[in-house]
Amino acid sequence: MNIDKTKTLMILNPAAGKGKGQKTFPVVLALLQEKYKNLEVKISQYPGHIVEISREAVLQNFQRIISIGGDGTPFEIINGLYSQGIPKPGIELGMIPAGTGNSFLRDFDEVNPGKWVEHVINGTTRPVDLVEFSYFKQGKEIKSHFINIMGIGLIADILKLTNEKLKFLGTLGYSLAVLVRLFKGMKNRVQVTVGHRYFELKNSALVISNSKYTGGEMKIAPMAETNDGKVDMIVFKEVNRRDIIHIFANVFKGKHVEHPKVKVYRGSEIKIEAEPSQLLMADGELLGETPMKLKVMPGALKILAP
Repeated sequence: MNIDKTKTLMILNPAAGKGKGQKTFPVVLALLQEKYKNLEVKISQYPGHIVEISREAVLQNFQRIISIGGDGTPFEIINGLYSQGIPKPGIELGMIPAGTGNSFLRDFDEVNPGKWVEHVINGTTRPVDLVEFSYFKQGKEIKSHFINIMGIGLIADILKLTNEKLKFLGTLGYSLAVLVRLFKGMKNRVQVTVGHRYFELKNSALVISNSKYTGGEMKIAPMAETNDGKVDMIVFKEVNRRDIIHIFANVFKGKHVEHPKVKVYRGSEIKIEAEPSQLLMADGELLGETPMKLKVMPGALKILAP
């Protein structure tokens, strides 16, 4: 094994995957210490700590960051890296899956931690798109970034229910939350702009995806690509409970997009307003509310992946 002297930081989220991150850590550390001579380790101590660690990593000129955690861990890393503007080019991001869903990495390979340690050690990089967006929280506009998925309305509500009541069930908890949340139904009016196209929706839910999977193995955006300069917006248009149950039954194979009430739009810039305001989530993290606008930053990230 060739020794790599690139300044490298490994960030552990010990709470990821109900402690899976903590269990995975010793083996991963031993393997990466053999590969990287200048490896430093930071362990997250509280929510938002990873953002702070990553912000400091930019100032300390780290050239590679490796995460051990779920989808929320790289979300915090990226938002730390970009918190003071666009960071210096060339920072590599490696991800060891140790969360509940590990959705983003499913686009590239199975989510076995050992396989991803191999990918990181092999050092093969590929560019992926980054999505920059803004939303509102307590009346204040906030800017952020994601690489996997944004849920608007129903999807964010499902995540909220999962986190508050059902997270102990793992990916099964997310599936159960879908069914529980359906009984409340939807009542909203949504204004959508995709590029130069404008349209209105009512009683609908939206998902904006940069990659194919969410909630573990749900193939929510089967045609999405991580490096095509666009996001896929999946609209569940005026769906009732019966519709959504039928749609949900097909989402694991990506066949739900064939349903007549499911529409797919693609674009590099999207703007969404809604009445009432709709809850937002990105990469498994609950945020604020609409109005929301986003733009894709093509190939802005360099990740260690096959």
